[in-house]
Amino acid sequence: MPGAFNGLNMSSNALRAFQRALDVTGHNIANVNTTGYTRQTSDFSATEPTLFHQGGTYALGNGVTISSLNRIQDTFLTQRRLAASGDTGRYAQMADGLKNVQSLFLEPGGSGISDAMDKFFNSWSSLGSNSNEPTARMQVQQAGSTLASRIRSTYLSLNDQLTNTNKQINETLTQVKNLSQQVADLNGQIRQKMAEGAQPNDLMDLRDQAIQQLGELVDVHTYAQPDGSINVYMNQLTLVDSAGAVPTPMTYDTVASTISDSTGTFDVRGGKLKALFDSAEQIKTYQTNLDNLANTLRTSINSIHTTGTNPLGATGVNFFNDVTPPATQTGAIDFDLDPAIAADPQAIVTSVSGTAGDGGLALSVAAVRNQSQASLGNVTLNGYFNNLVSDVGRQSQYWDAQLSTQQAMNAQIDNQIQAVSGVSLDDEMANMLRFQRSYQAAAKALSIFDQVTEDLINLIRR
Repeated sequence: MPGAFNGLNMSSNALRAFQRALDVTGHNIANVNTTGYTRQTSDFSATEPTLFHQGGTYALGNGVTISSLNRIQDTFLTQRRLAASGDTGRYAQMADGLKNVQSLFLEPGGSGISDAMDKFFNSWSSLGSNSNEPTARMQVQQAGSTLASRIRSTYLSLNDQLTNTNKQINETLTQVKNLSQQVADLNGQIRQKMAEGAQPNDLMDLRDQAIQQLGELVDVHTYAQPDGSINVYMNQLTLVDSAGAVPTPMTYDTVASTISDSTGTFDVRGGKLKALFDSAEQIKTYQTNLDNLANTLRTSINSIHTTGTNPLGATGVNFFNDVTPPATQTGAIDFDLDPAIAADPQAIVTSVSGTAGDGGLALSVAAVRNQSQASLGNVTLNGYFNNLVSDVGRQSQYWDAQLSTQQAMNAQIDNQIQAVSGVSLDDEMANMLRFQRSYQAAAKALSIFDQVTEDLINLIRR
């Protein structure tokens, strides 16, 4: 009775195969909205036949089985998306960082440094024409204090931004380590499953997502291993290998854009981390620009103010706090009025001789507004600051444009990936109907073979 019993076996194999195929289809449908899910398919193959020896040797098939469960994935598109992730992470961080810096300058508007400089020089012009007016002196004192305060506060705000950027760098390095460990853990689970003969597609999806997130932080490349694991590198720095995640503590240099560990020093070429390194150096440059502005204001105004005599009979009085040794002023961070000027507006000088009504020196100070400054690259004070603000704006627009272009490219790649790996409900419902009918047919065959077997047994008993 090999035929009857073999028919039962074939039908049972078919039921199991089609049930598994239905399970896979249902799994696809259930994950239609799951981020990072890769569509799976069932590969059917004929089972190995059974040999019978009755009047000769012949093979009788045993039906069908599922030989493999496949992740439908285009490796080239996956690598393109990983590379794009690094650019996206970098452009997004640069655009965000520059927006934050731009907001600190409060330009244009009535609360920024440019407005304060205009009011400062305007107050000197007014004082030059009304040198005997106490109100005019008070306006100069107030305008000078406001200008110094805005330069100082902008510098300190940039310092806060730099501190936050350095904090983000450390947080990003921690994320790199955590994601590397996640990839290493998934590698271990995948190796074990594959060694057991299973196909851990869902674990591979999770690993791909972790690598994708890692690629947004640093420029990474991957190498698949025969055991199913993946090695991950940043430049030549090993993040994940066969032994797991590399736990070596990392140090960094924002100037050189490098990361160092016990094995060497490696360039950071992309991702959010590269943008944070660049942002830190940009902020330092902007702080240096403010230092130059503050020091030039000190020098140019004080060099005129110290040549005159104030109504109190004092000579050689600085308007802004002095920076010559042994004073400790270093630029914008402590830029302020001279203590004598801050204490009494009568200490302000309007003329060389101190003669009442003479506002010539005050007008000379006002004229500094239009003078090119060698220390600032032969541009005026306002011109120098406006160039600084314009540069921040241009940089912000540039990285915004880069981000928009990259996002459009990402969308194109994502659409291509979705076309290959995404779940189509229409296709899955068609598959479900096909497998359901196949299952029903196998069940019917099983029922027929069962009846035939029963009839044969009954005949033998007679």
